[in-house]
Amino acid sequence: MTLFLKSWPRLALFLLILGLLSIRPAPAVAAEPEPYLFRLGLGCQGVFPEVGFSAVLNLTDRSGLQGLFIYNDYAVIWGGKYLHRFLLRPTHNIYAYGLGGYFAFYDEHFALVSTPGFIGGLGLEFTSGSFIANLKYNLEIGYSTAGVPWGPPGPGLVYGGGIHFYFF
Repeated sequence: MTLFLKSWPRLALFLLILGLLSIRPAPAVAAEPEPYLFRLGLGCQGVFPEVGFSAVLNLTDRSGLQGLFIYNDYAVIWGGKYLHRFLLRPTHNIYAYGLGGYFAFYDEHFALVSTPGFIGGLGLEFTSGSFIANLKYNLEIGYSTAGVPWGPPGPGLVYGGGIHFYFF
């Protein structure tokens, strides 16, 4: 009994420290990295009806750069695109974009259009969730100063879409 009475202050102090340590939550896992910071994606991107190769580099969660190269028998389109995401959600994002590049294609009268141009518009980027987590899809609508392949000459409305796989 005297042994218990002598060790009582030490036991109480030990239990108090143990209790205080259990109140303070310890992090269970490390924080997840930024979902967009310097992520590189490769895939296909199109300006309807043409489809080509594309690479996307996300600089921050709100901005990204994209390179586009389309080459086939009747069209060559290449350029750089800036993306600005203004609505961020876990499964989808809405962004504004501006594409500056060179356009060479045939219009609806088979006349060759060869000019630098600009496309500006809105896009929707979304993921399939758990199917393949690093696969992202996008749909775009915009206004082109160069026109559209197989369409009427001059400026007009353009549509596009793409698929990109992000490596890290």
